[in-house]
Amino acid sequence: MPVYKILHYPHVLLRKPSTPVERFTPGLRAFADGMVETMNAFEGIGLAAPQVGVLKRLIIVDVRPYLENSQLKDWHGNYTYSLEGKPTELPSPMILVNPEIVKKETEINFPFDGCLSFPGVERGATKRWKDIVLEAKDTSGKNIRIECDGIMSICLQHEMDHLEGVLFIDRVQGQVNENDVVADIEDHESEAGVRRKMKKLKLVDARSEKLDFL
Repeated sequence: MPVYKILHYPHVLLRKPSTPVERFTPGLRAFADGMVETMNAFEGIGLAAPQVGVLKRLIIVDVRPYLENSQLKDWHGNYTYSLEGKPTELPSPMILVNPEIVKKETEINFPFDGCLSFPGVERGATKRWKDIVLEAKDTSGKNIRIECDGIMSICLQHEMDHLEGVLFIDRVQGQVNENDVVADIEDHESEAGVRRKMKKLKLVDARSEKLDFL
């Protein structure tokens, strides 16, 4: 599977809304698997298709690394996952096509929000919903329903924002200096260790791929 290049702020595509996936093809699953490889390569817990330059409503979420950190146990939360109306074991990672939040309750402040499109940027506190119900499809078109709170709720909301061109800095409490954000990203990208990692990964531009679901 390829590891895709992640677009960094302030790339223009990060501010554009995505359109629904209409074709559930083998290529859709292959692209989603590439997104999983990309998320894992950059040690993330979520990734949205617009972050690799594909403006389609598809997100990847895997909160296992977060749940393994006992220092963050107050945010572990609860969830139920159903496929075609039947409760089932949570897949890790979750691949969610055309996700929609159908219910949300109780605004909260989440203190640890961050983003793979903002490398080197210190995490900020954002306003999110505590409890959500999300409906989506898997890559074969089957219906998914998730009810959750905690970090899964936070991560799903974060990735859903990307599908609307909304970024986590838009929800950070307090003033955000965009020039400082860009400078922090550029400083991170210039680090020798980061440059070596990027070269080793041999990143692929997803926009150059022949994606049969577009």
